[in-house]
Amino acid sequence: MYWGDLPFIIAVHRHGTFSAAARALGVTHTTVARRIKGLERRYGSQLVDPASGGFALTAAGEAVLAAALRIEDQLLDLERAVAGNDARLAGVLRLTTCDAFAWLYADSFRSFGDRHPQIELEILADNEVRNLARREADIAIRLTNTPDDSLVGRCINTLDHAIYGRHDLADRAGAGPNYGDLPWITYASRQPVRLIDGWMQAHLPHAKVAAQVDTTLIMLRAVQAGIGIAMLPTVLGDGCNSLERLSAPFPELRQQVWLLAPREMLATARVRAFYDHMAGNRPRH
Repeated sequence: MYWGDLPFIIAVHRHGTFSAAARALGVTHTTVARRIKGLERRYGSQLVDPASGGFALTAAGEAVLAAALRIEDQLLDLERAVAGNDARLAGVLRLTTCDAFAWLYADSFRSFGDRHPQIELEILADNEVRNLARREADIAIRLTNTPDDSLVGRCINTLDHAIYGRHDLADRAGAGPNYGDLPWITYASRQPVRLIDGWMQAHLPHAKVAAQVDTTLIMLRAVQAGIGIAMLPTVLGDGCNSLERLSAPFPELRQQVWLLAPREMLATARVRAFYDHMAGNRPRH
């Protein structure tokens, strides 16, 4: 048995296609196919149903997957237990967050580095919600009102949202809330902004969308460029002299910022140090 082959069948299960599994593992499509074929040769049984286009597992494949997931859980438990005993204020600390928080908390990250120069902070700022339980990151800063019960965390901030536009667009809106008459910038697809998407559907279902973007900082830049108006965190919008707030903050769009980590990882000195440091820091625009 080659244990190194099992992550390939897990990745196909989690990501649905050989190509997506390859991207997640950082290998090529042909490597995933070859490793799955190697498993099939060793077991003497088909693990992937060829009639499905190569993505659905057979009964034998499901049995291998169940065993592989149990092994993965045991290895992750071992890794977390060993990592949790690390008392060194040194090494790599992987933080998962979004681009806006990476920007807003940059001063806090700098002061953390000044205090702990032997810790290398790796900031994973993208749209992917990384799994802390599978050690895809050590700690997270997330925008959520419903933090994961399996994680230990604390609310470190609260963000309000309001509508912002460049001054020339603000003049077009006039004295009344004629937001539907203006071009809008919205999110293309991102889980934390479903609350804002729901507000748009409820209040401005026929708004003209001038552009869709993936991240909050790109949205801010698009509003600054005059492409349209948008719903932005006040901590970002109020700090831009070129923008005008077109509405009061909406209470129903208030969201919390949570610092989250697996319980066992808080026993790791560098994770605990970052957790305690960030608890006393608020972003400055």
